[in-house]
Amino acid sequence: MTGHTLRAGINFVRFIGMIRKQNLNKNWSDLGSVLIDSLPEILQKDQKEWLGYQWNLVVGKEISKISFVDKITQGTVHIRVQGAEWLPALESLKQNFILELNSRTGKQLVSKIKLIT
Repeated sequence: MTGHTLRAGINFVRFIGMIRKQNLNKNWSDLGSVLIDSLPEILQKDQKEWLGYQWNLVVGKEISKISFVDKITQGTVHIRVQGAEWLPALESLKQNFILELNSRTGKQLVSKIKLIT
């Protein structure tokens, strides 16, 4: 075998290996969908309860003490906040909360957060 033929053969083997790896990756599920499927069935059916649980994890201990998921309508999560003094601080974090909540669901579940007192 010449050097050129050997290199072509090696490149072909690498190419086949890449195809196999790509095909294997198509069978993988994203973490969000695996996690949502592992929740108890009652939480999967009740988006408000599930989002309430996720809200507490996303925002942390301090913010979860003063806020909760009030309702969900057409992709908008209404967050009830105890005291108007919290609104400016939470307003600046809404986009981060939306991204994290959607990341946890594995889909575009939340399009907007509305803060209410």
